[in-house]
Amino acid sequence: MLYRVRGPYATALAKMVLDAGHELVDLSKKLAERISMPQRTEVLPQATIKESDEDPDAIIIVGYKDAVETMLIEIVTRVPFTNYRFEELGPYTTIAAKLKGFEKGQCMAEVMGSRIVIQDVSTCNEGEVTIVHIVKPALKQDDKAVALPGAAILKDTLVLLDDGEGRIYFSEHIRDYDRKATLTTISNQYTRQGFSIRWRSTARSAPLEKIIHEIDEAANEVKKLRGTRPAEPTILYQGEAIAYIKLSRPSKEYLDDIRRSIIPTTPYHHQLRTCGVCEEAIDLLDTLSIYIDSKIIVKAIENQTVRSMINKNVILEHNRPGEKVVEIGPMTVLDLMETEFGTMILGKRRMQKNGVYDGLDIERKSGDLVYTFIPLNNWFIVHQYTDGKGGEKGIYININTPPEICYNKSVIKYIDLFVDVVVVGNSIKVIDINELDKAYQKGLIDVDSVYMVEELTKKIVNSIDVIRKVLGSASLR
Repeated sequence: MLYRVRGPYATALAKMVLDAGHELVDLSKKLAERISMPQRTEVLPQATIKESDEDPDAIIIVGYKDAVETMLIEIVTRVPFTNYRFEELGPYTTIAAKLKGFEKGQCMAEVMGSRIVIQDVSTCNEGEVTIVHIVKPALKQDDKAVALPGAAILKDTLVLLDDGEGRIYFSEHIRDYDRKATLTTISNQYTRQGFSIRWRSTARSAPLEKIIHEIDEAANEVKKLRGTRPAEPTILYQGEAIAYIKLSRPSKEYLDDIRRSIIPTTPYHHQLRTCGVCEEAIDLLDTLSIYIDSKIIVKAIENQTVRSMINKNVILEHNRPGEKVVEIGPMTVLDLMETEFGTMILGKRRMQKNGVYDGLDIERKSGDLVYTFIPLNNWFIVHQYTDGKGGEKGIYININTPPEICYNKSVIKYIDLFVDVVVVGNSIKVIDINELDKAYQKGLIDVDSVYMVEELTKKIVNSIDVIRKVLGSASLR
């Protein structure tokens, strides 16, 4: 398979592609020099692997279905503690969708068990089957794909749309004026027929013979689809497939190790990159990693990262696989603590509304204080709920991946792993065990995460007295 890699994970991903026996094409100049390979910009990739535009902690694989599936399997079997979603209904996939009627002003449809929103339609008669193409896939569990009327035909150099608009679009990577003029001339006879054409980046250097053949082939395929009258919802023409891989901190540390086998790489390299730390600072740390023991660099980064947040308000980003991110806070960082569980961040926030604490099933009152204990290198976070006078109401221990500290954004983020331990008085309960199993069955978490949660849950239940001791020492501050 032929792959293009881009973004902050590119070097590690390039190594993984080559290790799996595949080829790299359309390399950036910097990466080509780094791995001593030609750029091969004239060769067309079958899929691109890059950072998600919407989430710097995720990798997207987009392209032809076989190429996407092949590299998805390679990444999730090698990189630990990931969760992923594979979506066959990717961009420019043409489908026969069964209409469900308007819901809250949106035309809803269904195909292969997936719910789809169809835009730019005036009628939406329930039960009808219509031809549409996907423009935005569903990348999260509760998302709905978005489609537009008409077929789309994907080729290496272009996408032809049967939308009746007759427009021409160019990839931002096609900058040469003469090439644009040539592509416009080729497009004209098809736009006059009502087709719109999206010229892909590969059209900037592909042979004209190939381009002319592909646009003619695409037009003929659309005409064939126009003559079909599908009775049932199905995929009519496969466009791109897409895979979304969410990375945890341990995932990024694994990618650090892969990158380190090619070029000097500081501990926390990918975490710093995805937190938005300036590249010059990371480049300096990469260089220093040649001369300084990694344990010293780790200690220095952790010290600088956390101490710069003391007395500041931060947000906890609670990422639950397959769901939208929940923001907790703001929380004021009070101090660092050295404990039996390693270095911990101690934070405090005050509740603003009355209600009930989820999981604890006890009353929440405005003015209650929540003390949060975040181990820097462990797989859980402890929330201690107290009344305004400091009397404990309950303890909630969230099991999650080790935290990533984005000091420059005042954010602490982690991936929730479903199971929690709650303590009220002398009662200790483990909750949401069934949610863990459901998440694994859906592919939302990997087997490494399941094993880690099971072992950690036992350890936490047997360590409640130690945890209480840590909480007690904090209350003396």
